[in-house]
Amino acid sequence: MSSPRSGTRVPFLVLLLVAAVALVSGCGGGDAEPEITDAVESHAPEDVPYSPSARFNQLIPDGAETDPRSDAVISRFVENANVHRVNIATTGEVPPIYRVSSDDPFLSVWVDGEKIRFRVPDQASPGGGEDHPLVLLDRNHPDFGRFVELRLFQAWIDRDAGEIYAEGESLSHYNHTDARLNPDGSRSVGVPFRGGGTGSGLSILAGLVRPSEVASGRIQHAVRFAYSAYDSTDRFRAPATKTDQPKGGYTRDPDVAMDMGMRLQLDPDVDCDARTVPGKSDRSRETRFLRVLCRAMQEYGMIMLDGTTNDGILIEMEDDQTADWTSVAGDTREGSYGYIVRSQGSPDDGLDRNDTSGIPWDRLRVIAEAP
Repeated sequence: MSSPRSGTRVPFLVLLLVAAVALVSGCGGGDAEPEITDAVESHAPEDVPYSPSARFNQLIPDGAETDPRSDAVISRFVENANVHRVNIATTGEVPPIYRVSSDDPFLSVWVDGEKIRFRVPDQASPGGGEDHPLVLLDRNHPDFGRFVELRLFQAWIDRDAGEIYAEGESLSHYNHTDARLNPDGSRSVGVPFRGGGTGSGLSILAGLVRPSEVASGRIQHAVRFAYSAYDSTDRFRAPATKTDQPKGGYTRDPDVAMDMGMRLQLDPDVDCDARTVPGKSDRSRETRFLRVLCRAMQEYGMIMLDGTTNDGILIEMEDDQTADWTSVAGDTREGSYGYIVRSQGSPDDGLDRNDTSGIPWDRLRVIAEAP
């Protein structure tokens, strides 16, 4: 092919036209918000952990049955969404996540009654809230092998003493293949091989939304969320292996309450590409983020894996201490991205909504418990 250097001249008007097209494309018709492409990438196990056989990593199958209590449970869910607002956590009770390197120093930590060593980056710091969570990922741990995750609850790092202190600790393998790395020969499905998991029995990384997924245009697992403790039962179902709910031992109405591990699915007939965010263009990061979440809730669903405040609904994502959410989800409002997913009928937050706003929560159903 000829080039200008080899003698072919590019007319000035053509160059001007190309520049104009590029300018319009980049601005979204006058919208200065950057566009992000929808090319699905191959994710590292640090970003999309655990075996494809893990239930939260599996697509909802065609013909999946509806739970007999679905209408009642979703009715209460929608009521809570219209009373307390749906929120998205990127700080507080969600973890910052650090991938360690071979140059990072070892610190000591007790896990399940045994003192172990784990590399800790100098910049690593626990998250906030009451939980102070922290996740460290080591691809080659000298004692536990490949793809080792250390999860800490109420963590505190004392570098002078060379110690990590925590109220809850667990070790898991996080490889996203079916390689059986656990000591008992089982697959890595988010269940710790040493120590206890979160209140659901799983690692906090199970279903946690990460920036690279949103950037790629597709979340390929169920979305983790925390639900009103008063509207939770003392039962659990797979993928959960236990429950710490209801906190305080009180369930407001067992007939409409959720079990730990319940999986909800957004109606596949919802047109995700038509969902909107108040005051944001179709090309904005906020709208794109909404639509990526919408499709994930149709394909993989959302799974209750934690409890939260009365009437609360909280989608859980990586702590912004280690996650650059602004680059893929845009701006927060009142410290949260919750405004992006709120639908018409949500409590007033100063934004005007219509029937295309956010996620239509009344179009959810509960998937029946697997036999």
